[in-house]
Amino acid sequence: MNRHRSRGSALTVGLIVLTLVTLLGIAGASSAHVDRLLAQNEAFRENAAFAASAGIEMAISAILASTEPATVDPVISGRMPDSQDAFEARVRFAGYESLLPQAPGAHVAGAHFEIVSTGRSARHALDRQRAGVMWVVAATDEMAAADCEPLIPRHCFQRGQLLRLSWQRLPNE
Repeated sequence: MNRHRSRGSALTVGLIVLTLVTLLGIAGASSAHVDRLLAQNEAFRENAAFAASAGIEMAISAILASTEPATVDPVISGRMPDSQDAFEARVRFAGYESLLPQAPGAHVAGAHFEIVSTGRSARHALDRQRAGVMWVVAATDEMAAADCEPLIPRHCFQRGQLLRLSWQRLPNE
């Protein structure tokens, strides 16, 4: 009689072990699926960040291509090549800084801009970035000049220069 009971218990133990192995396999497949979704979401967030950075670069190009600071287009939008990722950059002219160190007679001023760019990617991924830039332009007659020669000539500003003053990632709205 003990022999018959042993055979029955071996079958029961075997079924229990098979059930546990099946449950572990299902849990592993589910974990792998979640990991894949997390990796995809991270890739979408990175694409949105690249799009927001591209918006800042396009805004800087628009600033440099304009004839004067007041004529810069306030909204620049576009799509990334070969994708559905998009950006929208808002450019705000913040004013002039007239006392820049400059070579005698250069008569330049710094035009300050704030750029806020929003990048969008698949699955509603969003990234916002803000940059502050200064474009060195010809000063108007009423602006004062601050000559810097001969003290530090290598730090003198020249017309056409663009300085990136700040950059930060903004929280999503």
